[in-house]
Amino acid sequence: MENYLPGNLYHNTADYYDYDNREIIKDDLDFYVEYANKTKGPILELASGTGRVSFYVAEKTGRILECIELSEHMLAEFWDKLKISDIQLQKNIHIHQGDMSNFNLGQKFEYIIIPWRALQWLPTKEKAIECLKCVYEHLEDNGIFVFDIFKPRLYDEKWLGREDISYDIIHGNKRIIRSTINHHADTEKKYIQYKNYIRVLENGIESIKEDLLTIKYYEYNDIVDILTSLKFTIKEEYGYYDKRKIKDGEEMIFVCTKG
Repeated sequence: MENYLPGNLYHNTADYYDYDNREIIKDDLDFYVEYANKTKGPILELASGTGRVSFYVAEKTGRILECIELSEHMLAEFWDKLKISDIQLQKNIHIHQGDMSNFNLGQKFEYIIIPWRALQWLPTKEKAIECLKCVYEHLEDNGIFVFDIFKPRLYDEKWLGREDISYDIIHGNKRIIRSTINHHADTEKKYIQYKNYIRVLENGIESIKEDLLTIKYYEYNDIVDILTSLKFTIKEEYGYYDKRKIKDGEEMIFVCTKG
């Protein structure tokens, strides 16, 4: 795999990212605010995308957010929203185009987050380790680092080719349908690929946009071993944002500190 596959940068579908209205896209917001309130000072968010989490956390906490995102397509959406937002949010949200596996902002933070499985957009374990090393260097000694990855499933013949609709909405005179189509799985290298598939129906005409997304997945012991080797301490771990036990949820959420 290339370091960054084009599809992971949402070349074709970034402008439809914010139409997703599923509850799972909202369930993490107050979770990240809760841990923000245990800290002070600026917040670092990696892989901020279009600002879904950034705006909410900045508004609820009044804090400065330093947001790093690689995709120029996602950043275009982020900038468009920021330009028409409250003036205080415009002052508090600082956007940086950059690689979350190789960055240096020259400052430390009490709170660093990588929301919504974004660590898994890095296509190799080596890239993830580089990212986490950068996190460690930017984290204050008393700081908190929170991230989420999904719990692996069974990637067999029944998984391949399956299409799941994420949303089907009406926006103005458009009907927008987003689905994911399972495309490929490599259980040795532990990554999967799926198509981010957008159908837009307008005035009887259908147009289609799609990106092929590549996601690295980790077993529980895989990610724990990485964190331990980098001298992170896992203080809390959950299976979902309602804080159910990690064995009982589809997510793996880790609240980490140094040493």
